Amino acid sequence: MATVLAGNGAAAWGFRLSRVQCYPYYPITPSTACSEQISRWVHDGAMEAVTINAESEHSAASQIIAAGKSVRAGTATSSKGLLYMIEVLENAAGGGVPCGLFLGNRATGAPINIWADNSDAYAMRDSGVIQIFAADGQETLDSIIQGYRIAENLRVRLPFAVNLRGFTGTHAYEGVEIPRPEEVNRYLPPFVSLHPLFAPEKPVTYGAMLSAYPYRRHKRNQMAALSNACEITLKAGQEFAEKFGRSYGHFEWIGDKKADLVVALLGESASAGEVATRHLQGKKGIPGVALLKIRLFSPFPAKEIAQALHRAGTKALVVLDEGLHHGGVLPPLAQRLTTAIQLYLGGKGPKVASVIGGLGGSEVRQEHFQLMFNLADNIAEGNPYRPEPYWLDIEEDPIFVERENQVSPKLWRKWGEVWKKQQRKEKFCSPIPPDTNEIRIYSRAGQGAITSAVGFTGAGIQNGYQLLTVPAFGSERRGAIITTDTLLNFHNERRIRSFMRAWDVVILYDDTILYSPEHQVLDGLKEGGALLVNTSHLSVKKIREILNVGQKKVRVLTVPAEAVSERLGLKHINMAMLGALHKVYDKVPFEPAQGYYEKNVPRPREKSLEAIRLGFSETSDREIQRTRKESRLTVSQEFRDWRPEDHSQESWPSALEEVQLG
Repeated sequence: MATVLAGNGAAAWGFRLSRVQCYPYYPITPSTACSEQISRWVHDGAMEAVTINAESEHSAASQIIAAGKSVRAGTATSSKGLLYMIEVLENAAGGGVPCGLFLGNRATGAPINIWADNSDAYAMRDSGVIQIFAADGQETLDSIIQGYRIAENLRVRLPFAVNLRGFTGTHAYEGVEIPRPEEVNRYLPPFVSLHPLFAPEKPVTYGAMLSAYPYRRHKRNQMAALSNACEITLKAGQEFAEKFGRSYGHFEWIGDKKADLVVALLGESASAGEVATRHLQGKKGIPGVALLKIRLFSPFPAKEIAQALHRAGTKALVVLDEGLHHGGVLPPLAQRLTTAIQLYLGGKGPKVASVIGGLGGSEVRQEHFQLMFNLADNIAEGNPYRPEPYWLDIEEDPIFVERENQVSPKLWRKWGEVWKKQQRKEKFCSPIPPDTNEIRIYSRAGQGAITSAVGFTGAGIQNGYQLLTVPAFGSERRGAIITTDTLLNFHNERRIRSFMRAWDVVILYDDTILYSPEHQVLDGLKEGGALLVNTSHLSVKKIREILNVGQKKVRVLTVPAEAVSERLGLKHINMAMLGALHKVYDKVPFEPAQGYYEKNVPRPREKSLEAIRLGFSETSDREIQRTRKESRLTVSQEFRDWRPEDHSQESWPSALEEVQLG
């Protein structure tokens, strides 16, 4: 049975199951919750390790080097924190320390940006660290365990890092299968210290200075060890599949075996690419298409990827980079793929175009992959294309030109002839039909919407469905409007992790959001979909008037969640809203879900369960008498003192508590 975990929680389980013995850390968004969970486990006695509250990321990296010579060590960081570590991580690689890192990938600035892209991971590409990219929580957990197996191999002995996109990966809640500790113990042997730091009877020197001759020999040997990690990664992935049923390699090929058109990328954004690839496969007039989801970035499996493209007969390869290489000819992934193709295929390889997108938290959507496959088709036909990167979602510099007057005149002078000869083809860009059910919650920060959505996700997963909940995080303050999105996938034979933004249900935790000019709550709501509003004074008729919407287009329902919570003496409305959600959306049945809530509901348990039941029973689409005076819960000091934080382990019982109860 899968457990609901955010990506940070899954990473924490990866370290715990790997039996990490020393975990220094300095918290930084969006990887903080991984370190918080490990610290909590160590404090509670569930994990036998030493945690160190370092005074900086530089210190944390220094401490895993010192510890990593004697015990299994690890840490987590992101963005500028990783950049602060890189000086030290080069020493970890040069000193042969097989420690582990979890990176919640995030932009590095300037300007300041707290959201995701691969800038931090790209910045460490020359540090000698093994780099693995994961697409979700499950891959993160599994890759950390495999990372130690790879790093500690006697032919490698190097540090490794597992990368997961910030927020949409680190803070996304979904079902994750946690392997049994005894099974992991059989797969990952105990740590063996070759030259322990604390062994007075066998003194050693670390960090010695070398002159030119021994230095260059050392660096040659270091590169050879990193190259060995390619072979060891394949072996570790195969043995992991034999024990746990989940297979891992250097990359994953998704789509047609014979694919003229291929899009390549790293990490979590591949979720949207999978949907677009399946949509285009077999369509009239479209050649074979495939997605090349690269897992091992360093060392780069150049020969294996070139051979895969050759076997597929690929004519055009579009490479999506979610990061930059300032001053470089191409961004890092495009540069490595171009080099691989030239080295191993020469003139017989596919043409390569570079696309930059997803920077600073920009969403890489399904239609972006349609555009990239369309671009690849133009290139395969022999049309001219840019030797420098294209950019996603920049109006004055589009991939295809709809209107010449939208393009920057300077860019038109440079690339006008290329744009004129490239066609945007409807067969690639036709709308993708919805294949999932999706729910959007609008709430104010602090109302507990994330908690209720995570509970709903857990109930759905326990009853055999695939659910994914992704909250939107940012620089919001207490009371600011935020969104929380949940995706329900009823195709058990395949995972779907990409939102269509076509909502079956929209929920408002606060009726004042109806008046927000920046939040058009009906945008994206499917015709015939449901709008649920927490209100004690607005009628269904009045809500329709405010939104100027007819009865056939939208079902409108209301629930007096604040009144319910006030009667029960609860501080938050989220449990009443959770019950109301089941009334509005019955594909996750209420009766079976109650069994999950009875075991896992936040405290105070009985009042929370009663709020769920009352929220369900008091949700209605009928015109009923509402109280004229609006009821608001008392604002406590705790509410005023709130700060943004990850809710993954706070309200619902943690995995630790589940283990203790079990």
